[in-house]
Amino acid sequence: MQKSFVKNNFFLILFVLLIINSGCINDKTNVKEPSVDIKKTVAKNREYLSITNTEYVNGTDSNDGMKMNVYTYDLQSKTLNKMADLPYNSQYPLTVVSLAEDATYYSGEGKNKGDELFAYDMKTRKAKQLSSNLFAINAIIPDVSENTLMMAAVKKGERPVKVMFLDKATQKISILNEQDSDTTTWDIAYDPETQKAYAIQYSEEEQYKQMEKSNQTQKPMVPPSHTIIEIDPATNQTRAIIKLKDEQILTLSARGNQLLIATAKHINKMPIGYSLVDLKTGQRKELHLPIKASSELFLDKNGNGFYFLGEKGNGNTERGIYYYDMKTDEMETVFLQKEGFINNFVLVSERNEK
Repeated sequence: MQKSFVKNNFFLILFVLLIINSGCINDKTNVKEPSVDIKKTVAKNREYLSITNTEYVNGTDSNDGMKMNVYTYDLQSKTLNKMADLPYNSQYPLTVVSLAEDATYYSGEGKNKGDELFAYDMKTRKAKQLSSNLFAINAIIPDVSENTLMMAAVKKGERPVKVMFLDKATQKISILNEQDSDTTTWDIAYDPETQKAYAIQYSEEEQYKQMEKSNQTQKPMVPPSHTIIEIDPATNQTRAIIKLKDEQILTLSARGNQLLIATAKHINKMPIGYSLVDLKTGQRKELHLPIKASSELFLDKNGNGFYFLGEKGNGNTERGIYYYDMKTDEMETVFLQKEGFINNFVLVSERNEK
């Protein structure tokens, strides 16, 4: 099963992606009917995981194409529901369910080269293209303020990944620091309690220099400095939280006045470290965890534990989504990778119940 790599190795594969052929998705996209009563799910859910699991349509090979199986996992009842099957024709297969809207946002192949943002209506079972000038989408957060969706995405003809906000009513996209051609965004996160967003950023120029140095010395590449910024989606005001020199921040999650981050000293190299960062002071506290996870970490509502995609560790290499309690060191299995490949998942916190 092809593993998504746009997000994980973006700086290495950007030029390769430029030659990928493009097709078209329209409002008549056929998708199988969800196997769950969506209205009933919305009524009882406040928080849930949205999961993207890709597999071959025929279960064997890519001759008949691939699909994205979309699931939700209710954090209260601990039940898994399949919501839809969507066509997998993007560079990075990404889906996020918004139960409050009866919709799934996802990356799909646009009319021109590159990935665009789509919304699949789970009532009418039709898809609608929401963007028209993107090249790649690395992350989607469906609700960061009233009627606003947040993305980490790349515009056509550009290189840096930018923080973008989509007005769902007008479908107009605004871009944070749009004229900055050097800063790229590695990952984004959102704290539903404070309604603040966060982004991992670094300099493209500094990364290129580090890559050249690595090629010349034939040593593992040292990352450029990574900075986490806080963003107010209502005003677009930002402030720096923490800056790490010669250290890559792989992913982040914000909850309970703290950030959970995964870091690495070299690009694409183990080991991975984990830390908690105080959002008020920027103070960092390193954690000693048995897990192996380089992407998708989501703190729970109380900040006492987190959900992650990876391996349990301590000899258990079965890939899946797990919950780790930082107070008890206990681990709970949420979704194991049995059929296909788990590409990503998101913890969604509904703003209001219907």
